[in-house]
Amino acid sequence: MSTILGTLLLVLATFLGISLTLFFITKKYLSFFKFENNGYPAIFSFAIGTTFGLTLAFICVSTWQNYKHIDSVVSKEATTLTTIYRSLEAFKPEFRDSSAKLLTAYTKKVIEQEWPLMSNGQFDHDAYKEFHQFQIGLLNHIPLNNAELLAQQEELRLISDYYALRLERITSAKSALDHSMILTLSLGAFIFILYQCLHAMSDNRQHLVMISLLSISISLIFFLILSYNTPFSGPNAISPEAIRKALALWQIDSVAPLR
Repeated sequence: MSTILGTLLLVLATFLGISLTLFFITKKYLSFFKFENNGYPAIFSFAIGTTFGLTLAFICVSTWQNYKHIDSVVSKEATTLTTIYRSLEAFKPEFRDSSAKLLTAYTKKVIEQEWPLMSNGQFDHDAYKEFHQFQIGLLNHIPLNNAELLAQQEELRLISDYYALRLERITSAKSALDHSMILTLSLGAFIFILYQCLHAMSDNRQHLVMISLLSISISLIFFLILSYNTPFSGPNAISPEAIRKALALWQIDSVAPLR
């Protein structure tokens, strides 16, 4: 919570500081550009505000939907891993126990090693080794009965599904918006606030309050975009809680072995 509040205050302070600086610069050095807030200037102000507002709204909703989708992918990943683990019950103890250890070791590495790396858009190649060994073991296993044959086929299908979920999680560790989009949004906000600063008003104090409130409003939207732009870093970073809970259930099973 403190991280979210700190980030929000930082974004607010940055936007407010830039806007107030821009306001005083236009008042002191760009007074010859000022125009009355009526007629065509008012129409253009409305047009710029509408265009920029729609762009902000579209991008804000897109980043939120992407964030929620990735959060859902992580939950599905935990569910799929748990189903894979539970399906090992169909195998004999010799194969079941060794496979369960590989799957548990892999999951621990994802939580402890890979997850912190994803905040920088990276992932741990080493964590994949245990899961690959788990898959190879299933491929090379000769079923002892029909139950194991059916379980083996189901496990291979689940592994295929899991690979797709893992790949989607890894590729989503990067920023949803590229640098050009962020630059465009920043320049759009700058132009919009500058245009509002150039309006002539008889009361400078009232104009200053209006610019400040406009800056705060835009900064709140930017805060939302920045918060959900990188799903695995930032104040609202997706945690491996779902996978951690799945692992906790497996550790209970290790006390009461699978049957």
